[in-house]
Amino acid sequence: MARERLADFRSDTVTQATPRMLEAMASATVGDDVLGDDPTVKALEQRVAAMFGHDAALFMPSGTMSNQCAVAAHVVHGEEVICEASAHVFLYEGGGMARVAGAHVRAIPGDHGMIPVDAIRAAIRPPDLHMPRTALVMLEQSHLFSGGSILPQHYLKAVRELTQEHGLPLHLDGARLVNAQAETGIPYEEYGALFDSISISLNKGLSCPIGSMLIGGGAFIERAKRVRKWLGGGMRQAGHMAACGLVALDEVLPLIPEDNGRCRHLGLSILGLPGLVIDQRTVDTNILFVRVTDPDLDAPAVEASLRDHGVMALTMGERRLRFVTHRGISDADVDRATRALQAIVQDR
Repeated sequence: MARERLADFRSDTVTQATPRMLEAMASATVGDDVLGDDPTVKALEQRVAAMFGHDAALFMPSGTMSNQCAVAAHVVHGEEVICEASAHVFLYEGGGMARVAGAHVRAIPGDHGMIPVDAIRAAIRPPDLHMPRTALVMLEQSHLFSGGSILPQHYLKAVRELTQEHGLPLHLDGARLVNAQAETGIPYEEYGALFDSISISLNKGLSCPIGSMLIGGGAFIERAKRVRKWLGGGMRQAGHMAACGLVALDEVLPLIPEDNGRCRHLGLSILGLPGLVIDQRTVDTNILFVRVTDPDLDAPAVEASLRDHGVMALTMGERRLRFVTHRGISDADVDRATRALQAIVQDR
């Protein structure tokens, strides 16, 4: 008997290539991307750069590499980066800003990913040889740790005005920017106008097996390409992977609103369940944090029980669980997760 498929809510990184992607991989026209002659990579880079109204883009193996190459391309060793204290680039990229870019990091607590503009202004260093020079400000859209919160456009514009006033570049970790854009409808070109550089993931909601794109000006991308080389990120016949990105923009990008909608449906279904609360202010995109309040349960216990019901979630501490919706999650999977959670808390 075939084993029942698990409903995997752990992350949108568990998505797998579509049949069209696999076909495109097999039939891609490729060259040596390190030598600059892979036509499929070039086509993807040109298309993504045009989406954002920037000069250039660079195909990367991972989002972490995209962010770290961006930092190292923007700053000189010993200069300071301002970011939010729970930003992915600060908490979950292995200390890469210090290791790769030699950057001094000033992490400022924010509200759902938003550092108060006045706090950013106060953190910008005056000219003083005793202090590191402020060289870069970074934001994250959507903001993972607050449950995929969307930073509003008026806030992004205010930060942009401040960085321009001080002559500082502004980078966006846009790993899940496509989920935010699906909700707001704000054109990608508008994001491109606000940020000097942007990274977007291909291997989360867009379902590619590998890849991230770093977008920016031509001179910046050339510097980032050199950093990518330092990190061993130069790939040869990378067009086989870049072909998936081209398919994703046509086939998967239009489906992103469905992922966000399923996450909201799951959140609504959890409301009122005894012993569980939604652990975020709003459900903006495709990420849902749930806090276990039942004193006789904890997150690892609920995670284990969910698996017995054919549902996978991710423990994020003693009392916090994360659910992420994506192309591999159906309406039936959301219903199965709801029934499983109901059974777990009602069995207490």
